[in-house]
Amino acid sequence: MKEGDVLRAQASQISAEVTLGWLTHFAGAVVPGLLLVLTALPSVLPLPGVGNLTGTALILMAWAIWRGGRPLALPSRLAEVKVSAGQASRLLCLLAWVHDRASAHLRPRVHGCVGPRSWVWSALPVALMGMVIFLPIPLGNVVGTVALVCLGLGHSLEDGLAVVAGWVLSGATLLYSMGVSWGLMAFAQSLWEWAMASAAAG
Repeated sequence: MKEGDVLRAQASQISAEVTLGWLTHFAGAVVPGLLLVLTALPSVLPLPGVGNLTGTALILMAWAIWRGGRPLALPSRLAEVKVSAGQASRLLCLLAWVHDRASAHLRPRVHGCVGPRSWVWSALPVALMGMVIFLPIPLGNVVGTVALVCLGLGHSLEDGLAVVAGWVLSGATLLYSMGVSWGLMAFAQSLWEWAMASAAAG
């Protein structure tokens, strides 16, 4: 049975509320890396504070990855949150849909870039993208999320090429964020100097 079918079969069997911890552990055991995708995706929503929440969650997730966690575990307080049977079923079906769509384009290849060791080192781009998403950098949340989606799906489907793409996009996102931050600071400094000069001349 394919991973997406396993998720849908479990979704149809849920008849009572479950905890987020159980839900994510089951989904992560079936398709490792999907929790990373699920955590990163809300960052693109145009809602205030979403980037701060997902950025913090990604930084905590990076620590769990560095410790070798696979499937990933949620923080204990969040893991104890209960969701209804309907919500749990819909979430598993959503994950199955994401997995099926990704399976149409990704496949096992470049095996040297996937596996336990590569998974541990992926903590670095996850933490960096978490910081980028947390900060109010224009488009940083979008490009950072794309990088993490490539990384998570690459590990889920053992596609080393997607993992490499995730690393490259993470590096490009970091350089972009540093450039934008430097530009904003330079502009603010120029504006301050102009204001001081105008005040002195007046």
